[in-house]
Amino acid sequence: MVLFFISMMAAAISFGVLYTYLVRMPVLFMTRVFTKQINGDESKEMEGVFPEKAQKVIWYPLKIVFFLGETYIQAGWGAYCVLRALRVINERGLTQGWGVHIAAFLACLSALGYLAHKEPRKDITVMIQSSIAMGSYMVYCLVPTALEQYYPWLVSYFHF
Repeated sequence: MVLFFISMMAAAISFGVLYTYLVRMPVLFMTRVFTKQINGDESKEMEGVFPEKAQKVIWYPLKIVFFLGETYIQAGWGAYCVLRALRVINERGLTQGWGVHIAAFLACLSALGYLAHKEPRKDITVMIQSSIAMGSYMVYCLVPTALEQYYPWLVSYFHF
């Protein structure tokens, strides 16, 4: 059980680092580029590339795509934690896996809590995104068929 908890915490740290560098930094860069132009602060990187109306037409749909993509990735972390817990419970033949679920839940929330704490954008969409991601562990525990519907590639990886 201790080894499982240590491996989950290592995975949580890895997820936090990878998410920060591979998802959050590119999203923040694009946010800075477009919000500087939309708000009137001239950005040297994109100066004169888009007309102002085109910026709004491009930025707002892009913002929706970023929101949905980040939410999917963060909720996927909850799905990963649930599947790891279910795999350990099945491999060990446990009838009750409360200890395994508690360890996986703590790892899941520690990574998501760290990401939410370090998030520089403080708006309602980020709070909704973090809430969905943090509740995903409980949803996937209570409704395991949702795992197969939203993350079939992850379920097939864990051979469930």
